[in-house]
Amino acid sequence: MTYFRSQEQSVLPNINQDKTMAVLTTILRGCLQPLDFYKERFMNLIAVLIALAIIIVAFKFNVFLGIAVAIVAIGVGIYNFLPTYYAINGNKAFEIGDEDRAREWYKKACETGRANVKLKSSYAYVLLRTGYADEAEKVLDPIIRVKGLAPEKKNLAKQQRCMVYYKQGRLDEAIEDAQSMMNEGYRNSSIYGMLGYFKLLRNDDLDETTKLCEEAYDYNSDDRDIKDNLSICYFRKGEYEKAEKISDELVGSTPNFVEGFYHGIQIAMKLNKYDKAAEYAEKLKECKRSGMTTVTEEEVNKLIQEVKNHNENTIG
Repeated sequence: MTYFRSQEQSVLPNINQDKTMAVLTTILRGCLQPLDFYKERFMNLIAVLIALAIIIVAFKFNVFLGIAVAIVAIGVGIYNFLPTYYAINGNKAFEIGDEDRAREWYKKACETGRANVKLKSSYAYVLLRTGYADEAEKVLDPIIRVKGLAPEKKNLAKQQRCMVYYKQGRLDEAIEDAQSMMNEGYRNSSIYGMLGYFKLLRNDDLDETTKLCEEAYDYNSDDRDIKDNLSICYFRKGEYEKAEKISDELVGSTPNFVEGFYHGIQIAMKLNKYDKAAEYAEKLKECKRSGMTTVTEEEVNKLIQEVKNHNENTIG
């Protein structure tokens, strides 16, 4: 799926492809408040200190009582630590590319019934990254329905659900969820990136989408998805010089971004800068694809061949 197709030709992406790894990673890592992290660690420390105090008191009364209490405390500790242990193993498996084992470990963690929201969100992330959007939705929906859940945790789940809807081809629902969070004043780079991308896919009013993408760029001009979206807006509006400026920023800061070079080639061709297009084509060949790459390999090869044919005909 290329963003630069005309508005009449633009269609929903293949639901087996994702936006970019950056969106999901930002959602996963960027939405939990630091205060929550320290609060969790503090409560764990308090629990350990209380357990140690009880064990010490028990030993003062009777050695055997102390041993019994210690065994019980260790058992309870192991019981409570199991979800985290499973999740750690799931994360290790995911990092080495063993997707099946990663899903199995995270599933075991959640099946204990003691997995917290952060762990469940991590499981949903793994499911999304490995192509199990329907399963991810089953993990996320109960989180969103929890009454009294901290807003940042609920919005984390809603952002992930936006990606679920996108992968399922439910673009209207993805936009509705993302827009509702924006309307409530909840903003971050991933929401801006998703909403801009989704609106471009749906071919919403181009002026309004451009305004949104410019606002996003003002919010975070370093985010690659935000820059990519804005360059697309300018390209569709026929403002190729402005599109080129943003595109140059993008490829300069993100050297292994398939979409960045792909779209950069299209912009260069519109400006009749075929030397630049050829340079980008060579760099595009070196970019590593991932399951998140939205431009198909066939589209990449076709564009590279188009640049090659033009330059050969010009020389000839």
